[in-house]
Amino acid sequence: MAEPGDEEAKKPDELELLVNRILPHIDAGLEQSDMSFGERMLFAATTIVDDLFLEIRSGDVVEDKASRTDYVTRPWFAILYHYVQNWYRQHYGDALDRNEGGHAYGFVLVRGLPVELVVPLTRGRVETPGETAWLSFPKEVEDGEDPLAWLTKPPNVASLAPGDKETLIEDTRTIATALRSIRVNSMGVEPPDDVADSLLDGVLAEFESAARKAVRNEAAGRPGALWNIHLAVERTLKAFNQHKTGNFRQIHNLYELFDDIASHGITADRKLLKKLRRDSDVIDNRYGLGDVPSVQEVFTAYKASLMLVSSIVGSFKRKFNVGGASFLLGKPPWTTLPPSSADR
Repeated sequence: MAEPGDEEAKKPDELELLVNRILPHIDAGLEQSDMSFGERMLFAATTIVDDLFLEIRSGDVVEDKASRTDYVTRPWFAILYHYVQNWYRQHYGDALDRNEGGHAYGFVLVRGLPVELVVPLTRGRVETPGETAWLSFPKEVEDGEDPLAWLTKPPNVASLAPGDKETLIEDTRTIATALRSIRVNSMGVEPPDDVADSLLDGVLAEFESAARKAVRNEAAGRPGALWNIHLAVERTLKAFNQHKTGNFRQIHNLYELFDDIASHGITADRKLLKKLRRDSDVIDNRYGLGDVPSVQEVFTAYKASLMLVSSIVGSFKRKFNVGGASFLLGKPPWTTLPPSSADR
């Protein structure tokens, strides 16, 4: 391998040329997947090894496909991964640094104005720099966290009257806690059920759609926000009934859907449904019929629905519960080049 500074070291080698030639085809097949960029890069690198590398020689050791195990820990895989990462960086740029799946999007009212709330779903803390770090999955706003810091471009919070500021803090804590608890309590539900899982997978997406429509603060978007809120609750109620009985009724009436699961051990408050419009009114409203909801009505329905859904999801039986748990993680070996390849 060329010494650092040698111009030959700057030219692509055969492995890099292979990566650059094959990655457009692999990545094209991942465009419709739900993989994060980090998952895409590791999948692409392992696909190259599994599908294209018939034999691997390292010194006197020769490995074929049958004998190849744990190769992601090998120095040569770190070099391959480095080339894959470079390709993604060249083609996706700063988009690679986005972590959409690591946040939940909500909103609160500040002086009657809807303001976006971006809630981190995990917390990280370095234990040994460059080697290990703690990853936590909080189920609420934890000590040391300031939920007001998660507001996006809010009005001047410092100028709020003391009572209004306390209300804002309480609202942000309530919404952030609900979003976090829905996320962690939707994980590891058992027994596995594809229908229930599919219903649950869309709950936070419905709440996010409602929040984004509300934040635009346009009268035309509010009926759609109420519909998303309705669907978030409907999905949850149907998922719970599927979880407990293996089926659910194909209706939109939230009161009837709630009553279907009331005897299955939930502690949710049915009265919260009174803060939402009836299903017939919400459906009519989507088509321009009936009165346009105010931003305050949307927020009231949004907050009540989050509290209701959070309570129901917490009643699911789970194989494991990661809420509030922390895990000490080591740095993946494939993210660090071997010393002799540092000039690549």
